[in-house]
Amino acid sequence: MSEILSSEVVIVGGGVIGAATAYFLCKEGAEVMVIEADDLASGASGACDGFVSLQTKMPGVHLAMALESARLFPSLAEDLEVNIEYNPCGGLMLATSQEQMKELRARAKALKSGGLEVEMLSPAELKEYLPEVGKGIKGGSFCPQDAQVNPISLTLGLAQKAQEMGATILRGCQVENIVVTNNRVREVHTTAGNIHSRRVVCAAGIGSNQIGKMIIVDVPVLPQRGQILVTEQRDPILKCLVSGAEYLGTKANIPELLPTDEEAAKLGLGFTAEQTASGNVLLGSTREFVGFDSNTTPEAMNAIARNAMRFLPWVEDLDVIRSFAGLRPCSPDGLPILGTVKGVKGFYLATGHSGDGVCLAPITGKLLSELVLDGETSLDIEPFSLYRFK
Repeated sequence: MSEILSSEVVIVGGGVIGAATAYFLCKEGAEVMVIEADDLASGASGACDGFVSLQTKMPGVHLAMALESARLFPSLAEDLEVNIEYNPCGGLMLATSQEQMKELRARAKALKSGGLEVEMLSPAELKEYLPEVGKGIKGGSFCPQDAQVNPISLTLGLAQKAQEMGATILRGCQVENIVVTNNRVREVHTTAGNIHSRRVVCAAGIGSNQIGKMIIVDVPVLPQRGQILVTEQRDPILKCLVSGAEYLGTKANIPELLPTDEEAAKLGLGFTAEQTASGNVLLGSTREFVGFDSNTTPEAMNAIARNAMRFLPWVEDLDVIRSFAGLRPCSPDGLPILGTVKGVKGFYLATGHSGDGVCLAPITGKLLSELVLDGETSLDIEPFSLYRFK
């Protein structure tokens, strides 16, 4: 390409984190260019469920960030011209043992102290939300602040709005190198040409380590596969998000909530269910470290189906029409990696959300916009620094 490209800010990655960052930067009048190797939402953002789940967050800074993110969704739903199918439906977490109920009670107390609404429910009280549950369900917790969105629509809506505000989006464009001189980002070399820019945001998901190596920094993000079943469309049968305590156990590595079955433990199996606006029911999910393999497997499909029927017996009457798998960008502790890189001015990280990308996208985009343009953020992001792992 003969023309010389330039942009005030270059964002590497066209998933929900990159799109959200572009949206908030453009709202502040910044000149933005998004570089996506494939297409928008072609990675984890297009192969996941739509949980905006707050009760799965760790008490403390993780929960505080999620609460701030949740507060941004209603205004996004109004501002974006794409219907993101935002639904403040609430979420249930089900326990299959008294030990799990004990752990959920303790978590509910901690989450409440952090500002989240959580109510413990007996098996009889669950019937208000789920008329029929498995006989082994001992109760659960309900969070009215949990919600759902369509993750693909959210990503596309954010990107489209950013474009309308002036952002340039380069699809099918590979980053080949990032030039740093005098400890400052200067240029991004891509298959579409060289882009002059002094500010680069890495929102590359599972490709973040590869991008980091270009400036000689290790970004510890690994792909973690999650598999999901999709059923036929049905009239509304689920009025809230539903998950099992083992899902939280595998997500946050909580020993008391980890699955005890050998196959389930190997797959990182945890029950989730949501009904989309179109009527399909999504059933999940797994947490597997299998490299960059995004294929579904018969073993996981069967395990997800059996597990779903254990929690919701009526699932057996639904026809499964397809399955898919996505690769979560997983950090060592499951929390996002946000902030600057020592010794390289103008390079910013927004990655490693480990399955929380959809939920945390709005606040991540807002905070990265503040960091890039102002050098400081309205929430303390130091706990999410890359250097917590050193």
